[in-house]
Amino acid sequence: YSGLKNNLEARLQEINSNYSFQWKWEKQNKENWHLTWQDNFQPVIIEGKLAVIPHWQDDSPEDIVIKIKPGMAFGTGHHETTWLILSQMMKHIKPGMSALDLGTGSGILSIAAIKLGAGKVDAVENDPDCETNFKENLNLNHMDNNIHYYHRDVLTWNKLDYDIILANINRNVIEELIPILQTSKGTILLSGLLETDYDEVKKLCQQHNLKVKEKIIKGEWICINILSN
Repeated sequence: YSGLKNNLEARLQEINSNYSFQWKWEKQNKENWHLTWQDNFQPVIIEGKLAVIPHWQDDSPEDIVIKIKPGMAFGTGHHETTWLILSQMMKHIKPGMSALDLGTGSGILSIAAIKLGAGKVDAVENDPDCETNFKENLNLNHMDNNIHYYHRDVLTWNKLDYDIILANINRNVIEELIPILQTSKGTILLSGLLETDYDEVKKLCQQHNLKVKEKIIKGEWICINILSN
């Protein structure tokens, strides 16, 4: 410990010769951060009908309950973009629909799609760190058969004949997705966008034969529902 501290101190002093700043050392007591995370993980309730709960909680009174094991993958339901797209899925998914989940992360949208009545879901994710958490969450929700996982870059996915397409990704990827999505005939829900992104994204949609049918807002984030013209 002392050797590491001395090395860091020397490096900080070296950096400080060019950039003036102050620092101090404090000792942090060892804690079980996993249990601390559990104490602070609150269930997410959407429209009083869908609940996202941690894997250590037994159940919840809502009609649809999704269990999630917090991990490396994005998607516990707490971020505004996940809340937004889940609320829109509740409106648009009908029994038997086929769904495509682009940038699936934890798999929360794929799981929700099946629990809302979708017949099958193809889930695409490029980050290899997400796969373990994705599969854990499928097992927690007892649905290994109707969701198919593909380790792929979403921008190389060219099969788009789905009833509904879901993408909760960042703006840069969405901007590259939009030209690809113009051949889809289904409902497309896009989130991961800030309200300040809306005008540019709407303009891009219009340039690629896509119409923004609806925009919903939560905080500074938005979800848009787009359809081909």
